[in-house]
Amino acid sequence: MKKTLVALATLAVAGGAFAQSGNARAIDGSGVTIFGVADANFNRITVDGSAQSVTRLVGGGSNESTRLGFRGVEDIGGGWGAGFWLEAGYNQDDGTGQNSTIANTNNGDKLTITTASTAPNPLGSPAVAASYSTATASYSLNGRQGLTFNRAAVVSLLNKGFGEIRVGRDYNPSFWNNTVFDPFGTVGVGSANNVILGAASLNSQISSNPVPTVRTSNSIGWLSNDMGGIRAQVQYAFSEVPAFCANNVGQTNNLTNSNYCPGQSGDGNNLGFRLQYNSGPIAVAMANSKTTYGNDTTAGTSDRIIWTGATAQSAGTALGSTALYQASPTRSTLTVTNFAGSYTVGAVKVMAQLGQQALADGATTSSSGRKFNYTVLGATYASGAMTWKASYVTGKRSEAASTAAATGGANEDGSKTDQIALGFVYDLSKRSAVYGTYSSLKATAGSGSVGMRATMGLNGDIISAGNSATTTGIDLGIRHRF
Repeated sequence: MKKTLVALATLAVAGGAFAQSGNARAIDGSGVTIFGVADANFNRITVDGSAQSVTRLVGGGSNESTRLGFRGVEDIGGGWGAGFWLEAGYNQDDGTGQNSTIANTNNGDKLTITTASTAPNPLGSPAVAASYSTATASYSLNGRQGLTFNRAAVVSLLNKGFGEIRVGRDYNPSFWNNTVFDPFGTVGVGSANNVILGAASLNSQISSNPVPTVRTSNSIGWLSNDMGGIRAQVQYAFSEVPAFCANNVGQTNNLTNSNYCPGQSGDGNNLGFRLQYNSGPIAVAMANSKTTYGNDTTAGTSDRIIWTGATAQSAGTALGSTALYQASPTRSTLTVTNFAGSYTVGAVKVMAQLGQQALADGATTSSSGRKFNYTVLGATYASGAMTWKASYVTGKRSEAASTAAATGGANEDGSKTDQIALGFVYDLSKRSAVYGTYSSLKATAGSGSVGMRATMGLNGDIISAGNSATTTGIDLGIRHRF
């Protein structure tokens, strides 16, 4: 037993602690590795002209999020191998786990519950609560799921010729460009995702919040081996929301005391691919993914409510100010496309990204739908144990005036977000480092914007039309890989 533990520890040190790769894994013998990242940092976020501010200890502020993982590969002969990868995120400050999600939406992480006033008590009188009680669907179950393998949960079949087949929860192909070509690795206050998935982005405006912009559940994917510097990835994800959840017509009891219909039928279906080319100092890549979902179009409605009374409700029946579920969803498609590249000259590495999120609502065409275009420019400079980082990220929202009217939402044409980030990492050893990051994010509302917010892990005050707000963030921390 002791020898086994020593062997596992040796593998962990030799293999390092890295995230599930966007490349096919090699069959390099058989073994199991325990790995992870312990990261804690002092974090301060403020919003100009606002009472919103926070000082805290958090984890994951320098390229690598806190995690605990287990991975393994078995050489089964004939050029074939089998493997697995389980990776759980956790919060360094309090030890709680990070939530996973279902149906490729945030609905597995968020829940709305309502209690009826007139439904009979299934155990007899008296009736349950005296009034309706609702909680908004944006309430999170943060930390209440315990430790989950939210970062990765895959089983793989590998071949030295064709590459790797992965099944389970994995990164979406379009996310790899976001994180690989970001000097801050989409982690901490300098993360490019503060803009890419921030206030003006389409991701924040979709009621179902498709999680495939980062990770994809219920997926099956193929990752090629290196072919003269070229690698490919294709991934398809199943929704797993039952067909009877579409409008719930004729199925009025399906939501009773359950979260079996976390959304509309088909929510979270996703298809994505990525191509990359690496040759010496040059790396370029492009990716695309499409997610379909049911979009809530009427204020005060939700398709995520659990009915705790005993009386069946018909589709759209009002529970106070909130409907049991959305009676007439708009079928929509979110398309994410990005191009990225980097060039290394000595100790300097420069990188760039161009990307777009395009939302085609069922009531509109893709040409008149909502779009969010973003650009990321970054650089790193390594000098001995010190690495300096800098990035500039900008994103802008565009949409036709008719789009908001057709979908029941607010027109945010012209909403814009700009972020500048500077940081350093000083390596104390091969596995340990100290780091610091400063970031300034300015959100500017368009002429017709309603509900625009300055965000960097903290909601600032709502920005009215034509106004702006600036969020400032600081990370100072220590990171240890194991």
